[in-house]
Amino acid sequence: MGYEIVRPSEGPEVFEKDFGNKPVVYLGGNSRGRDWRIEFLHRFENEDVVFINPRRDSYAHPEEMPNEHAEQVLWERQAIDKADVALFWLGEGLANQAARVEIGFALGAGKYVIIGSEPGFLGLEHLSAFSGLILSTSVSGLMDRMDAALREVRESKAIA
Repeated sequence: MGYEIVRPSEGPEVFEKDFGNKPVVYLGGNSRGRDWRIEFLHRFENEDVVFINPRRDSYAHPEEMPNEHAEQVLWERQAIDKADVALFWLGEGLANQAARVEIGFALGAGKYVIIGSEPGFLGLEHLSAFSGLILSTSVSGLMDRMDAALREVRESKAIA
């Protein structure tokens, strides 16, 4: 037992795969600076779960590489569609609006959404007010909330 990880290099066909009763978790949010996902994956290394990690070495600029950017966005949308849980860590000074759009998409799709951020993240009060969610202020707090989410998802998949 242990987690499985899905990466952008696997292409969109990976989302046609049946992951069975394993919870599927999208790890969205900050991709620059310290990689919070490493700490996260270490904590859940013995869990029978599928993590979708959208982190890439480089990102296609929408105006300079429109086709590549469209493929990148489609992959991320399919990833959130496949996920049971959409989890986001928002770093201080995060200027990219993509994470906010992904959060809105996940909420609209009825996903179990977990959000955390560094204290200096701009717009935190708006995310909380519009989503109705309680936001974690540490990666550790985010991981604790993930434990609860995994239990809920496993219970719902066992009933189905």
